[in-house]
Amino acid sequence: MGDWRRWRDTVAEQTQLREWRRDGALDATAAAAARGALGPAPDTALWRWFLDRFALWLGIALCAAGAICFIAANWEHLGKFTRLYGMQALLVAAIAATARLGLARLGGQAALWLATVLLGGLLALIGQTYQTGADTWELFTLWAALALPWAFAGRHAAIWVLWIAVANIALGLWADTMGGPQLDNEHSLMLVGLFDLALFLGWRFAAGRWPEFDGDGGPRLLTAVALFCLSVPAMTSAFEHGGPTFGDEISAWLAGVAVLLAVELRRHRDRAVLAMTVISMIGVSTVWLFQLMSRYVFERHNEPAALWLLLAVAVLGEATAGAWWLRRMDRREAGA
Repeated sequence: MGDWRRWRDTVAEQTQLREWRRDGALDATAAAAARGALGPAPDTALWRWFLDRFALWLGIALCAAGAICFIAANWEHLGKFTRLYGMQALLVAAIAATARLGLARLGGQAALWLATVLLGGLLALIGQTYQTGADTWELFTLWAALALPWAFAGRHAAIWVLWIAVANIALGLWADTMGGPQLDNEHSLMLVGLFDLALFLGWRFAAGRWPEFDGDGGPRLLTAVALFCLSVPAMTSAFEHGGPTFGDEISAWLAGVAVLLAVELRRHRDRAVLAMTVISMIGVSTVWLFQLMSRYVFERHNEPAALWLLLAVAVLGEATAGAWWLRRMDRREAGA
């Protein structure tokens, strides 16, 4: 992940310098001094490095999609044993490629990612062929359980992101199928959000010990999913039970926001994570403010224009305060 970040940051810095030079913010002398301080622009070797890795992961993703789509498109024309043995042969070939290349190399990690996808395809084939009667959540749970040792062995962000997606689907399907009446859609989302929040903490913990996790993509993805799954129930809870009530949904959302702010402000200060947290706070507070004002302030007065005006002012104020806070943090760190 560090190499990807180095390539991305180098391209972004040189692009920013060109824009400043074009807009007249920097003269030729200042631009040359800035290039000297930042280092050389991406050269042929760096672009070749990026294209090699991009082509590798694109090829692996297309191979996985091709294998799954080939079985699905030719389901009626392929026999039972052809489907099963063919998928098993592909899985064994991917595992053999992983062993041959080694997990210390990117090619071996990419082959292991392909094997993880093919493992799920094989489990789905077995379930469709023999009609075992198992629920869908059991398929994804078994897939996640069998792929977990591979994720630990591969220690690559792409493998972990795939495993996280499978585990999220398994947990969501389980909550919808087996959760009972106490787990409605909002509580199912809340459960998935808390699970992703725990994975976010685990990712941040692993980043300090293994360089493979030292990246922004995984934590940002987990933050986006966790905040979405926690914010939606917190918003809908404002319209339930005859009015806004401080229940499990809003408690879980407040706990998630507090954990994200505590972790990021103490150590990482990832602006994307903080910005998503601010957006979530604006969204939930706006919905609750709307429900509270419409119920207790404007209930006896039919003045929707005044209600929407106050909401617009509140959203603008919250957005301005959030942007000012993030900009102030940037200036403070730049001054330090």
